[in-house]
Formats: sequence, C-alpha cells, structure tokens
Amino acid sequence: MIPLALDLNDLFLFSQVVQRQGFSAAARSLGLPKSRLSRRVSLLEERLGARLLQRNARNLRLTDAGAALYAHCLAMLAEAQAGEAAVRQRQQEPSGQVRLSVPIAIADAVLSRLLPDFMQRYPKVKLSVQASNRQVDLLEEGVDVVVRGVGFEQASSSLVQVSLCTAQWGLLATPAWLAQLGDVLSPQQLEGCGCLQFAPLDGGTDVLLLRHDSGSYQDVRVNVLLRSDNVQTLKQAALAGLGLAGLPLYSCAEELAAGRLQLLLPQWRPKDGRLVMLYPTRRGLSPAVRVLIDFFKQHLPDLLEYRACPGEV
Repeated sequence: MIPLALDLNDLFLFSQVVQRQGFSAAARSLGLPKSRLSRRVSLLEERLGARLLQRNARNLRLTDAGAALYAHCLAMLAEAQAGEAAVRQRQQEPSGQVRLSVPIAIADAVLSRLLPDFMQRYPKVKLSVQASNRQVDLLEEGVDVVVRGVGFEQASSSLVQVSLCTAQWGLLATPAWLAQLGDVLSPQQLEGCGCLQFAPLDGGTDVLLLRHDSGSYQDVRVNVLLRSDNVQTLKQAALAGLGLAGLPLYSCAEELAAGRLQLLLPQWRPKDGRLVMLYPTRRGLSPAVRVLIDFFKQHLPDLLEYRACPGEV
C-alpha cells in the first residue's frame, strides 16, 4: 500500500523530468517554475529514502532505484490514461453494428425476451444474430461476441472469456414413456433404455455420463435412438414419446409446467451446462459491443434459470 505521505503527482513530475531529460525542459513543458519541480523531486527522494537521479551541470542520469521507479511510473500513467479513455468511451452513446453468435437453444428459448429490451434501450445499435452451435473464429469471421458452453475452444489467446452462468440440464420424457419404464431410483436402472442424445453427429457415444448434485459421476450404457445438436429436435422427439432426452430445463419450462414432460432423477445431470461469453481483448471495444456484453451478463442468467412450479417433480 502506498504511504499517505507519497503524492502521486510527484511520480508524474518525476516521470516528466526523465522523459524531457532535464528539469528545465520539463518545467517549460509543464508550465512550472524549475525550482518548484526540483523541490518536488527532492521531496520524493526523501520520502522513498533513495536517490533517483544523478545530477550535474551538463546532464541527468537515472540511478538503479530511479530506473525501477520510472518503469512503474510509466505503467501507472498508462493505466490512468486507459481508465480515462474507458470512462470517456462509456459516456458516448452506443451506436453501430454488433455481430453476435449464440447457441441455437438459447436463440430459440430466450432471445425473443432479451433482445427487444436491449434494442429499445440502445436504439442506435444494430444487431446481427447468428444462431449456431459450431465453433466460431471471432477474429476470422468478424464476430464481436460469442456465447457458448465451456467446451467451446478459444481460437486465439487474445480472446477474453467470461463466465455467465450454469444452465440446468435434466433427463426428460413423457409421463406415458416413464410409466412404461417403471420406478427408477438410480441411474443403473436406465441400462439399455432408449435415449435421445444431445451431441454432434460425430461426437456421441452409447454411454450416458451423469453427474450427481454431490459431485459424483455414474456411467450408464444406453440405446441411443436419436442423436442431434438441436435441442428443439430432441424435445419434439421426447414429446412424441420416443425416448428419454437430456435437455436444458429452460428450453422445456412450459412442457414441464403443463406436465407434458417430466423430470427423471432430478439430482442427476446429463450435462454440465456452464456458459461463457467470448470476445476480443477488452481494449478497443466499441461502446455498442461493451453495452451488449454488460447487458447479457446482467440479464441472461436470470432467463436461463429454471424455476419449478409448486408441486412439480
């Protein structure tokens, strides 16, 4: 922690003396008397207990302590300038084009409730929304913001990854299908049952990996009847009574509330539904992109939270 006696303005004055290579040039640049500038640097040396500059009639040279302090002064000034720029940028009215890519399930389930509020709040921002589950190269494709599950691999280390929330997933089927299955008290009883699996066409297996709320895992070998990376396709198949589907609960809230689908083994999850937001490095973000990021971070988690109705299993 910086001692209270240390004036940050003195660090700035010291850095100007070094940059201008002398007290006279620095004093002229700052519009200060040379004697005052020299006195402030001397006080800084006294407070730090170290000589920062070697002075003589012809030149000025940094000591080792002065060189170390000067490096920190430059970093401090750079951060201060970045902070000022960030505040000024936020004061500008957001406008312009923003390209956003979100998973298909989120586009189907919540964007219609999320985007109108954003567009009314920021009428000068124009949105281009891509609904896709594929990996997106933000820099190559010119996409500003991507929302994906944690399995999404960053194409570049220059991307910023921010955790959004964890969307609850569960095992869902129609009451009639579950009645045929009988009472199920543990994952082992699902051995060989017909499943509807959320997975890419080349990425699924016949093993259902379930995670308990306590953190334990259980493998179950099942009979995968349908594999798709589209939540709506799997939900419609489940509603048709074709099998047991692993689905995000936010996408099935109406069906669960109406009893058309029921949740099986609610303490066991077929997927870790953690979501992240990815975007290029924070520096240089336009006001329009920044307000979209902030808006999604504030509002998307609430829309993806599943709240069971009273009496719902």
